[in-house]
Amino acid sequence: MADTEDPSKILENDPPPGLPPGVNPWRGRIVLLSLVHTVGTACYLSIMAMGPIIREDLDITAAQFGFFMSAVFGAQLISAIPSGVITDRLGVGWTLFGAMLTMFAGTLLFSVAEDFQAALIAAFLIGLGYSFVNPATAKGVVRWFPAQWRGTAMGLKQLGVPLGGVIGAGGGALAAYMDWQNVLWIAAGMTFVGAILWLPLTRKPTWGVGGMRAIFRDLKIVLTNRNMNVICASCILLNTGQSSLFSYTALFLRDAAQVSQPVAAMGVAFAQGASAFGRVGFSYVSDTLFEGRRKGVVAGVVTVGVLACCVAYFVNPSWPHWGLMLLVFVMGGTIASYAALILAMTAESVPEELVGSAIGFNGVAWSIGGVVGPPLFGKILDMTGNQYGMSWLAVAALMLVGAIILLVFAKEKT
Repeated sequence: MADTEDPSKILENDPPPGLPPGVNPWRGRIVLLSLVHTVGTACYLSIMAMGPIIREDLDITAAQFGFFMSAVFGAQLISAIPSGVITDRLGVGWTLFGAMLTMFAGTLLFSVAEDFQAALIAAFLIGLGYSFVNPATAKGVVRWFPAQWRGTAMGLKQLGVPLGGVIGAGGGALAAYMDWQNVLWIAAGMTFVGAILWLPLTRKPTWGVGGMRAIFRDLKIVLTNRNMNVICASCILLNTGQSSLFSYTALFLRDAAQVSQPVAAMGVAFAQGASAFGRVGFSYVSDTLFEGRRKGVVAGVVTVGVLACCVAYFVNPSWPHWGLMLLVFVMGGTIASYAALILAMTAESVPEELVGSAIGFNGVAWSIGGVVGPPLFGKILDMTGNQYGMSWLAVAALMLVGAIILLVFAKEKT
C-alpha cells in the first residue's frame, strides 16, 4: 500500500473530513489528544497512589477509600452514552474543554475536602469529566487523521493513559515530601492549562440541529448496530482482564512471589510501560502489515495474554525477579494494549458524525468489565485461600471467550 507508507501525501491528496487545509495533525493535535488522557488519568490515579496518607488525614476506612475509585468509574458508566451524544453535538474542542474544566473542578474540590462525603463528590466529578475523554478524542482521530493511519493515531492518543499512570504514581511518591493537597493542586493546575489549550480548536456547536428527535434517531442507529453490539460484548469480557491486571499486579507480586514493596512497584511500572509500547506498536502493525484489519491483531495479542495468565498460575517465591518482571511486562503488553484497536473498530462501525455516540456506547461495555473484573478476581482469591493462579485462569478464560466473539462475529471495514 503506497499510501500507507506516506502519511503526508495522504493528507495532501485525501484530507480527513474535519482537518483544516494546511494543518498537519501529527505535529500538534495528536499531542493534545494524548495530553487529555495523560492529565485525566493522573488526576484520579494520584489520589489512589496517595491512598494511605489520604485515608489517615480524612480518617476514613479502607472500604470508604475504595468508594473513591467506584465513584470515578460509576460516573463514567452513568454518563458514557450521554457523553457521546454531547460530543457529536458540541464537537471535539468544546467537549474536551468542558471535560478538562470538570476534572479541574473535581481535583480542586478533592484537595480541599475535609470529610468523606466531599471527597466522594469530588471523585465523582473527576470521573464525570473523564467520561467525555474517549468519545471526544476518538472523534478527533476520525475527523483529523487519514483512515489508513487511524489505528496508529488511536494508539498514540491512548499512550496518554499509561503515561498518566506513571505521573499518578509519581504523585504518590511526591506526597512523601509535600502535603497531598499540594500534589492535587499541581494536578489541577495541569488540567486547567490543558483546558485552555483546547479553546482555539472549538467550533460552532450543532446541538439544536434536528432537536431531540435527531438525538434519539442517532442513538437508535448506534444501539441497534449489530457490529457495535458484538464489539461491546467482547469488550465486557476483555476488560475483566485489563482491570484485574492493574488492580492486582502489586498485590500479586507481594503475596504470590513474596517480593518487597519496591520490587512490586517496579512490576507495576513494567506493566504500564509495556502497555504504552503495545498500544502504539500493535496499532501501527494493524495499519501497516494488516492494512487496517484489526480483529485478528486483537485476537493474537489476547491469546498471548491468556498464555501469560496461565504462566502466572505457577508463580511462587522461588521465581527470580527478572522472571517476574518479564511476566508482568508480557501481561501489560498484551492484556492492556489493545484498547486503541477496539476504539478504531468501534469508530469504523458507524458514520463519522456518530463516532462520539458509538464510543460512548462502547464506554458502557468497558465500564461494566471494569466494575465486574476486579471484584470477581478478588472473590476467587477469597474462595481459594489467596491462590492467585485460579483468579488468573478465570480472567484468562473470560478474555479468551471475548477474543473468540470478536474474531468470529465482528465485521471490519473493507
